Amino acid sequence: MSNFVRLLLPQHPLARAARTNYFFSLLDQQPQVTALKKGYLSLRGYRLPTEAEMEYACRAGAVTSRYYGETEELLAEYGWYQKNSKQRTWPAGGKKPNDLGLFDMHGNVFNWCQESYQGAYSVRTEGGRVEDKEDSLYIISTNSRVLRGGSFFTPASYVRCAYRNWDVPSTRDDVVGLRPARTFTP
Repeated sequence: MSNFVRLLLPQHPLARAARTNYFFSLLDQQPQVTALKKGYLSLRGYRLPTEAEMEYACRAGAVTSRYYGETEELLAEYGWYQKNSKQRTWPAGGKKPNDLGLFDMHGNVFNWCQESYQGAYSVRTEGGRVEDKEDSLYIISTNSRVLRGGSFFTPASYVRCAYRNWDVPSTRDDVVGLRPARTFTP
């Protein structure tokens, strides 16, 4: 539970009347649930990118482990990671972009993806093209979600197009951020 909520709740008459420790322990035990609209991948507007969209955007057509090639020696020109970040985030756009013109696809901060973490990742294809399928419509704060991109804190071996990580959506950490995607419909 956020510190803001913890600060406000003791001021509430019900919270003052209850034994505070018991009240907070009940709130901490209840996972928060958010429901998505059915068909969220086709709705117009902003949303979190899917895992397939993040990998596609990061690769920018490359078939190598990183969008510029394989070598670690060039990584410092394209992303912030453990070796060059001085253990902090950096303003976006400080390194070279990929071939789609996207900055910070390698390192700096992990980016949240729409899907829940299910272990092994496989690209689903239908008729030779990548197919995004909707995940569960319920996001539960205690169930892990996918993170992509690497961070300023990760070693070079993790800062590559296919690297995946996970955490619960209630995490607040300086190695995690988001990159919104936008769906356009005709």
